Amino acid sequence: MTLIIEAISRLHDRNAFDCSVVGLNHFFKHQARQKPVKHTSKTYVACQDSRPTSVVGYYTLTGYSVLTPPEHRVYKKYPHPLSAIKLARLAVDRSHQRKRVGEILLIDAINRTARAAEQISAIGLFVDPMTPEVVPFYSQYGFLPADPADSSRIELWLPIDSCIDLSNSLS
Repeated sequence: MTLIIEAISRLHDRNAFDCSVVGLNHFFKHQARQKPVKHTSKTYVACQDSRPTSVVGYYTLTGYSVLTPPEHRVYKKYPHPLSAIKLARLAVDRSHQRKRVGEILLIDAINRTARAAEQISAIGLFVDPMTPEVVPFYSQYGFLPADPADSSRIELWLPIDSCIDLSNSLS
């Protein structure tokens, strides 16, 4: 299966998409195409090259401002918010789950983050997994707890150097 990943457009069939998570489906069907027009986020869709309008997965990136934990060695001297990129959503249609589509989408998001960091400042890619069960998926790519001192938070981040290294190793 060859996938094409591109910015969402009106050509993509949003109504047929179902990832089994009501909130992710609702966003995709009703808001994903409007957000780029308002410059609040950007959604990318994955489609099979043989069916270029049928969406098998998507992810959304947005700008993010973050205060780093005081003990973080690289950024501890920065008391003000720092710029980052947020992977706000990642979803795969039920018919394509467990076929590595999520992995392909995540790698594409990491690549876009690395490219963006060549133009603007960004300390890394942040994500809020919907449930603790999703954390291992991100951890296998090097994502770290955003605040190791607070075990109640499951927010993760991939430092920008890791994004760039991963992007370069996959090119």
